[in-house]
Amino acid sequence: MHVHHSGTKWLVAVAIGATLSGCATNPDGTTNTNDQQATVAQGAVFGALVGGLLGAAVSGDNRGRGALIGAAAGGLIGAGIGSSIAERKAQYANEEDFLVAEIRRNQEFIQEADAQNRQLYQEIAQLDRESQRLARQYRAGKASRDALVQQKATVEKQLAKAKQINSLAEKQLADAEQVHQESQQKRGPQDQYTRQLESNLVELKETRQKSSQNVASLQRVYDSMSI
Repeated sequence: MHVHHSGTKWLVAVAIGATLSGCATNPDGTTNTNDQQATVAQGAVFGALVGGLLGAAVSGDNRGRGALIGAAAGGLIGAGIGSSIAERKAQYANEEDFLVAEIRRNQEFIQEADAQNRQLYQEIAQLDRESQRLARQYRAGKASRDALVQQKATVEKQLAKAKQINSLAEKQLADAEQVHQESQQKRGPQDQYTRQLESNLVELKETRQKSSQNVASLQRVYDSMSI
């Protein structure tokens, strides 16, 4: 993947600017970065770099412009994630307590989201069979249009639920990636909290994949029900 030179320079500028935004100047001219500002800055950097690369990848010939747009959007999203983490971090007296709470938060989300995904998965097969049956009867003149409309509304409702779970899984994963990145930088990859967060990431990616599959399956059922 190649990014236009000017786009690359802009990404570097975004990264530097976001990092410096978390720094304060001391009376002797040196700088320090408080934890909350650093978290927001790191989130912005992470989002800008990822957004820039994605923007360049999908922009065809005009990769430089795509990188700029993607970096700007990604930086805003990343900074938002950082702010959320910083607000949670401020509730704890020390970093260890915060990391324990984040690991528990991830585990609780995974448990709940996986339960919702399993329920939806079981319902999808039944919805698919019922939808196909109604569609056949409708085409044969044996089912009313209202019955088909009602069934399609039911599928649409479940599709909306699946999309919501998928969106929440994306947000939880993004948060967990940022916390893991910070822990890895500060405490090292072999730290017990870093390793537990890494395990969370593996499970969260599996959860997101399941929710994405449910969205795709329900979308297929919904699209097949032409009225």
